[in-house]
Amino acid sequence: MLIQSELPKVRYRRPCVCVLASRWLLLLLGVVAMVGCNRDNLRGAIPNDAAAKEMRLTLAKSEVGQPVADGSTAQTQQRTGWGTLKGRIRVVGSVPANRVLNINKDQAVCQPGGAAVRGETVEVDPATGGLANVLLYALDLDGENVHDDAKAGKTDSIFYDQKVCRYLSHVLPMQTTQSLEVKNSDTVSHNTQIQAKRGRSINENIPPGSSIAYSPGKEEKEPISVSCAVHPWMKAYLLPRDNGYFAATEQDGAFEIANLPAGVDLSVQAWQEKLGKNFDGIKVNGEPATWKRGRIALNLKPDETVMLDIEIPASVLE
Repeated sequence: MLIQSELPKVRYRRPCVCVLASRWLLLLLGVVAMVGCNRDNLRGAIPNDAAAKEMRLTLAKSEVGQPVADGSTAQTQQRTGWGTLKGRIRVVGSVPANRVLNINKDQAVCQPGGAAVRGETVEVDPATGGLANVLLYALDLDGENVHDDAKAGKTDSIFYDQKVCRYLSHVLPMQTTQSLEVKNSDTVSHNTQIQAKRGRSINENIPPGSSIAYSPGKEEKEPISVSCAVHPWMKAYLLPRDNGYFAATEQDGAFEIANLPAGVDLSVQAWQEKLGKNFDGIKVNGEPATWKRGRIALNLKPDETVMLDIEIPASVLE
């Protein structure tokens, strides 16, 4: 923003308002300000339609995919079809075992036989090296860029059980309009706390053999925690999203997100409990890669299936 005292001393017959239409026009308006907003300074200027058209096209292109007021990304590209993203996330090297949990209550149910119970922060398949429970979800897609199979409004219920004092789904993506049937299959009571950041939070007791219903209502930008106040070592994560463009890696690290819009610049967010969004030192299809803030950028061709073999060094998971 220009300060009045910095302008050259030009006598104005009549002031005018210099509107900063966007940050892309700041430099241009700075030049205009240097000669002053005096109409006399502009007299005799010859309009250049070709230059004006070129400037409009340049500004239009520069706004594609830029953040808008609500923090989302403007999607102005024309979809050319649908494509699929699939792959596998593997850990290279050995990671330490998850920490032993302190089971200090209801041991007969929560620690049957007295065996050590470990957390689930990093779940690596010993046979394949696959990393389970990594969430991947597409950002800022709506309208015509969402396939019918992934559109918002899905309403079927998801069975969400807890047994032996652990959640049977450690990470779970769902649509905001779906509901969870939170079941207690144990013989002791649980207290389910879901701590949403934008949607609905709950703190409810569930007696043995009973269940409650939970609907998030609003989309979350990142996973939210599920915990039990009675058994504080119990922890899991939910990811409510408006559309169905999400996946959680299986035990072998495999994932798939089908029917993504082709011909559109896509941003797919990756998240893992230990890493958060910090995926450093990874390789994708054998080549070093950088996912800034955990985001994968790609543009699919119609009917294309992009395969990603993602390697994560064990050192970042220690």
